[in-house]
Amino acid sequence: MIVFPILSSVISALCAVVMARDAVRRPRPDKVAWSIAFVMFALAAGTDAGGRSLGWEPWLARVYYATGPALVVGYLALGELYLLFPHRLGRFAPGVTMLLTALWVTLVIDAPIDLSRLQQDGWEAIHRGPALIGMALTINILGTLIIVGGLGYSVWHFWKLRIMRNRMIGCGLIVLGTLSVAAGGSLTRLGHYEYLYIAMSIGVALIFAGVLWTRRRDVPAKAPAAQPAASVVASQQMTVNETPVTSLDGFVSEAAHEGIRFIEESLATLTDLALRQRCSEWSVPGGDEPVMTRADAKLAWTLRLRLAPAARQRFDAASVPARRQLAHLYAEVLEPQPDDEPSASANGHTANLHAVAAEPVPSAND
Repeated sequence: MIVFPILSSVISALCAVVMARDAVRRPRPDKVAWSIAFVMFALAAGTDAGGRSLGWEPWLARVYYATGPALVVGYLALGELYLLFPHRLGRFAPGVTMLLTALWVTLVIDAPIDLSRLQQDGWEAIHRGPALIGMALTINILGTLIIVGGLGYSVWHFWKLRIMRNRMIGCGLIVLGTLSVAAGGSLTRLGHYEYLYIAMSIGVALIFAGVLWTRRRDVPAKAPAAQPAASVVASQQMTVNETPVTSLDGFVSEAAHEGIRFIEESLATLTDLALRQRCSEWSVPGGDEPVMTRADAKLAWTLRLRLAPAARQRFDAASVPARRQLAHLYAEVLEPQPDDEPSASANGHTANLHAVAAEPVPSAND
């Protein structure tokens, strides 16, 4: 059965590399947290494989238990919370995370090991007192609820709006993978240790597949036939909820229609505060600065030109932080990239607002 711990370690390491590359290219606290989680997952599975094949040592058992049973789920949940509440977590989350991590590691280091059972039982020879068990259960239960709840909401939201099909599928795979990993941990507590890494391997593979799937771009809908001028004017006078893809002033390519429509639907249905929360869910944190920088203003104006008239009015009525976030949401996440297809903007230049590639986040909220 050693093949399953090795497989889990390799898949986790690959997922950690993917997430770390994303974090380096576009630093976000949620990406950093998820990268740490997968590094820990790979380390835990690797030490388990090493202990099974080469023989257990006390330090191997402690490394496994320090990284695997609780901290993986804890850091995955932390990344999800950063997506849900980026501003509220920014001030205290790093300190609390370091404190809880240090407490967990200290409890594991201080836990006695029954050396007579070590070679036979491996990390299970660690004596787990009430504090260690209580902390592990709390982190696992709350962490799983946060991950599954946040990503489940994201899947439901995408399905409801009929948007971002690939992101919806990716989030669904991550939810299934998380549940599979949780099921593997539950089986060990019920005395079925032999099933642990079968469930773990399946779960990590599903999570990795979900992360990769969220990075796929949705195929744009076929552009509609050109309308007569009178028809275009009439369509631009419709409300945002009635605005078809053809009412985007002709400034964007086929691939950009879906992103603009997403912005218009958000402007039509969400309050100013909800708009800012929506952008944060898509890994676009905001700020409270009442004035835009020159770069922010250019992004906001370019987006404004692409909106239908009714959506422009709502965009103008939004607060400066909400408009800034919406502009960055479109530029950094929703807008097609240069390797997708060319798109002409109002001034004849390419419509790509940023040179950096848009990268989705495996989350509920992208």
